[in-house]
Amino acid sequence: MRWGFVALVIGIVGLIVAVALGVADPKTAGPLKWEDHFTAVRWETFGEARFDSGGLVIASTGGAVAPVEAADFTFEAAGGQSAGVIGAAYGIVFGYQNEQDYVMVLINGNGYVEVIGADGTQWMAWQQWPNILLGDEANRLRVDVSGGEGLIRINDEVLLRVPVGEGKVGVIARGLEAGQEARFGWAKLWAK
Repeated sequence: MRWGFVALVIGIVGLIVAVALGVADPKTAGPLKWEDHFTAVRWETFGEARFDSGGLVIASTGGAVAPVEAADFTFEAAGGQSAGVIGAAYGIVFGYQNEQDYVMVLINGNGYVEVIGADGTQWMAWQQWPNILLGDEANRLRVDVSGGEGLIRINDEVLLRVPVGEGKVGVIARGLEAGQEARFGWAKLWAK
């Protein structure tokens, strides 16, 4: 009985140490290549996007993209709605060739998500997703691209897989109403 208790305690301590060291964390495509707080140097903006105190604010439809120099990569960005009535659509883009050719993952502060191509191809229609932080809380959106396929995560929880072509990565907001703004605080890229 005593040895069973000791074995149980050792097992629990081992599990706690393993989790603390990141055994359950999603793996990236390689080492960190860059982390950016949206300075104008790396980003090409489009639409109604402006740099603001170490972040990017989008006040209408717009966004910003940055080049990727690897076929396999992990891209993650954090953002949330910063002004206006909750419900603004914001998220990440990848496989960006131009304003008519890319994939976007959009979420809003009401807990909805959509995965759609700029050409209208829809992988996931607007629907609620339980892992989205509500209201004006910042969410982390991520895509792990490997072998032409992207695994999308929201706040580290897997959403779905989509085909991904080559192109830039970035952030976007779409069709915001008057007074609504989305703000992104940082973005990171990992690659081999």
